[in-house]
Amino acid sequence: MKYGISLTRLEERKLSYLLKNSPKFRIRQRAHAILLYAKNYDVDNLAGIFDVHRDTINRWLLMWDQKGVLGLYD
Repeated sequence: MKYGISLTRLEERKLSYLLKNSPKFRIRQRAHAILLYAKNYDVDNLAGIFDVHRDTINRWLLMWDQKGVLGLYD
C-alpha cells in the first residue's frame, strides 16, 4: 500500500462524523487512524498512538482501501 492517502471531502466528512459520533470505540479509533494516515502519519506512529500492532493498522488501511467506510465495521 502506498504511503498516505487522499480523501475526498465527502470521505473526510464521513470519517470526522464517525470519529465524533459513533457509539462504537473501534469505529471511532479506525476513523481517526484513517484521518491521520491521510495527513501523512506513518504506520509505526499510528501503531504507537493507538497502542496496536502495525499489522492492525495495515489491516484497517487495507479494509478502508477495499471497502471504504464499510471497511471500518467488524
